[in-house]
Amino acid sequence: MKNRILIIASIAALVIGATVFAVAHGLQEKHERGRGEGPRGDMVEHMSRELNLTDAQKEQVKAIFEAQRLAGEERHAKLEDIHKQIDAATANGQFDETAVRTLANQQAQLMADEIVDHARMHSKIYGLLTAEQRTKADQMMKSGEHRRGPGGPGHHGPPPPPPGQ
Repeated sequence: MKNRILIIASIAALVIGATVFAVAHGLQEKHERGRGEGPRGDMVEHMSRELNLTDAQKEQVKAIFEAQRLAGEERHAKLEDIHKQIDAATANGQFDETAVRTLANQQAQLMADEIVDHARMHSKIYGLLTAEQRTKADQMMKSGEHRRGPGGPGHHGPPPPPPGQ
């Protein structure tokens, strides 16, 4: 009986997690459609202002953000597909643990890929900065200022440490 409750609770947690992820992504897409460049454009402007980016750096940062956006869209489509497969595998009270576990592992891998891609993006941007800009960026990261920019506190998640540290 305890195993059955644990399994049901695990499935519920998976479904809730996937739903939260899908809703958050949907809100982000709505924001982007309603305001042109959306949060990424706001972030580029914030970085440009705070770090005094050159026009060339600003364009390179925009290109990095765009590549990240495209990768994120592809990953989101895969996550939606997995969510649908989990729904199908658990419809009407049925449960195939092997199938659900396989799908959960695929979802976990995609989420890990998202974290790695985000850290890679930070590293690429950091590599574009001058020594003075890196010092300022490091100060912003330590103070949490990067999270108080557009989108509010915590909007961009916890930052990875700068490369080489």
